[in-house]
Amino acid sequence: MAEQARDRLVRMLGILTYVERNGPTPFAELADHFGVPVAQVRKDIDALWIASEPGDSWYPIDFSSDEFDADVAALVRNDGVTQVRLSPREAVALVGALSTMGAAGALPEAGMQALAKLRDALAEPVIVLGDDAVSPEVRDALLAAIARYRQARVEYVDAHDRRTIRVVDPHRLVLIDGHGYLECFCRRAQDYRVLRLDRIASATVLDGAVEHPPTDTAGFNLAPTLTATVRIARAGRWALEEMPRTRIEDAEDDVIGTFDVADVDWAAGRLLAVAPHLRSVEPRPLRDALRTQAASVLAVQR
Repeated sequence: MAEQARDRLVRMLGILTYVERNGPTPFAELADHFGVPVAQVRKDIDALWIASEPGDSWYPIDFSSDEFDADVAALVRNDGVTQVRLSPREAVALVGALSTMGAAGALPEAGMQALAKLRDALAEPVIVLGDDAVSPEVRDALLAAIARYRQARVEYVDAHDRRTIRVVDPHRLVLIDGHGYLECFCRRAQDYRVLRLDRIASATVLDGAVEHPPTDTAGFNLAPTLTATVRIARAGRWALEEMPRTRIEDAEDDVIGTFDVADVDWAAGRLLAVAPHLRSVEPRPLRDALRTQAASVLAVQR
């Protein structure tokens, strides 16, 4: 029977983790550990190498060519292993896939280790806002500072993993395109900023009063404005699973999902991807937003 792509992907990720942990490793040792021929290990490493964009100036995964010629896997650079980040919903989906493989006895040791780490990470308390996870401590501290018109000290990690301590005048928590943000005036930058909530590692309410007013931009309310109930064919279930805190129940050949909506247009955009599978959408504001977006798509196609 031909090997499934999913099985090969799990093994390739396992090879990366194994070499990262144990250093330069002979192909024969990897073959024995993962239960495949040496030739297959060579193909897997070659595929990982090619997938790391060899034509670019930045190599997220790079192996030593000299060691490769000697049938030894040796990582020169492994950003592709250590810097991977999953959104909460990606992590939940991966846990489900790995658990299914484990129940079928098809999950290798590396996969079991990854599953255990993911379960530990998901056990930590988080609040899912759109596609993001925000700790309750950060969310509550920012809301308290906003309510009391107090400054806040935040530890912020930017997209390049650089950490800075900022004192801000917090104004609003907003939801834009499925991501949570803090609208604020940053004392460090001496300008208005919009900070991603899932990149705020900690937040502390200070005694100093807010001195800068909010910008004129209205922003988006982070609090849910309505509760949606969507009935959809099973083929479109994945779209419901992407919605924040969705409650899903079976209904004959369909499923019914109930979830809170803070940004109606964002939720409608997600549902538009599975429009042919939709049976019903409530309440009317979400249904109207979905109809408007669908009409726009049809107009462009015409």
